[in-house]
Amino acid sequence: MRKKNEFAIDKILECAREEFLEKGFEGASMRTIAERAGYTTGMVYGRFADKSELFRELVEEAANKLFNYFSNSEDDFADLSPARQYREMHSYVEAKVDEMVDIIYDNFDAFKLIVCKSSGSGYEYYVDKMIDIETANTVRFINTLNNAGIKINEVRADLSHMLSSAMFNGVFEVVAHDLPREEAKGYIKQVQDFFNAGWDRLLGLPSDWQRSTK
Repeated sequence: MRKKNEFAIDKILECAREEFLEKGFEGASMRTIAERAGYTTGMVYGRFADKSELFRELVEEAANKLFNYFSNSEDDFADLSPARQYREMHSYVEAKVDEMVDIIYDNFDAFKLIVCKSSGSGYEYYVDKMIDIETANTVRFINTLNNAGIKINEVRADLSHMLSSAMFNGVFEVVAHDLPREEAKGYIKQVQDFFNAGWDRLLGLPSDWQRSTK
C-alpha cells in the first residue's frame, strides 16, 4: 500500500505538469501548483526546493534516455569502418531516428515540456546540445572518410551547425504540433529525405544505391 507522502508527491507532480504545460516554466508558480494540488505552499516547498526541481523531476528520466540513446548512436557510428560509414550513413541514421521518435512518443508530455515550455529552465538548451554533438560528429565523419582515402567535400562547421539545427528543430516540430506517432514518423521520413539529398549534394556523394555498390 502506498504511503500518504507518495500520493502527495504524485498529486503535486500532476498539478505541476498541468501548470507548466499551460504557462511554461517561467510563468509557472509554486503557489498556484500548491493551490491546484490542494496543499499549502510550505508543504510543496517541503518536498521540492523550487520549480526547477519540479520541472526536472517531470522530464529528467525521459530527457536522459533520449540524450543517451542519441549520444551512444553517434559513438557507435563513429566506431564503424570508414567504408561502412560511407555506405550506411543515411540508413543508419534513419533507423536510429525512428527509435528516437518512439522514445519521444513514449514520454510525450516530458518532451512537450522540454520542446515548448522549458524557457528559463535547465532544459532550455536541451535540443541545442544535441545539435552541437551532431555538428561535431559531422565534422568527424568528413575527416574520417577523407583520411581513409574516400574523398568527399569539406563542409564548414558553421554551415553544418545551421543544417543540423534546421534538421533537429524540424524533427521536434512533431511535438510542438501534437502530431500522432505514425503521422510524425511519416513527416520525419520526408524531412530526412530532404536533408539526405542536400547532404549528398554538399558532400559530393552519389545516391545511397550507388554507394552500396562500391
